[in-house]
Amino acid sequence: MKLTSPIQLASFDLDGTLVRGTSTGGFLAQKMGHAAAMLAAEELYAQGKVPNDYVSTLDGEYYQGYTKARIFELLADIPEITHIGETVSAFNDRGIPCVICTLAWEFVAEYFAERYGFIALSGPALAYDEDAKFTGKIQAHFNEFGKPVFIQNLCDKFGYDMSRVFHIGDSRSDIELFKQAGHSIAINATDDAKAHAQQSIETESLLDILPLLPGF
Repeated sequence: MKLTSPIQLASFDLDGTLVRGTSTGGFLAQKMGHAAAMLAAEELYAQGKVPNDYVSTLDGEYYQGYTKARIFELLADIPEITHIGETVSAFNDRGIPCVICTLAWEFVAEYFAERYGFIALSGPALAYDEDAKFTGKIQAHFNEFGKPVFIQNLCDKFGYDMSRVFHIGDSRSDIELFKQAGHSIAINATDDAKAHAQQSIETESLLDILPLLPGF
């Protein structure tokens, strides 16, 4: 059954939604040599035992001395759901901008935004030193409660209404936004995420969400 209200803004989670089979943090940790510590922290978050601030603080220390350009190089072969670009284009063709709303690092979301044409992004931020290298210290935290705030700020900026926002996600971090967005789809999702989304789908092509939406 299709959703009924026209969409003004399309919001996409990153880990588990656009990225498949891993998280961006876990993928980078594997390449940077701290996979065990990162996976343990992410599991604690998934179980609701720690906040995302804990995960970011632990993970951030390992980025000391890295540049954003080097991180972009490490992300080049990250596994993704298929047809991201085609899906963003389908929204854009209908005058609907797309954004990334994620708890992954802000600079990691920036990689995907530049690659596929998302116009805005969220995420915790790391501080840089005078040589444009990460210090390992958190500049700004971001958690699941920040997701609806981020989207509401965009709505205020562009004159949109939250009831006409579409969000797609897969896990605990998306539930708060699922509760507030007018349209929501859980994709390849956990049971708790499915319970809070209006619809759910299992697929390896992002294009498969389009028949579920108004105007497509």
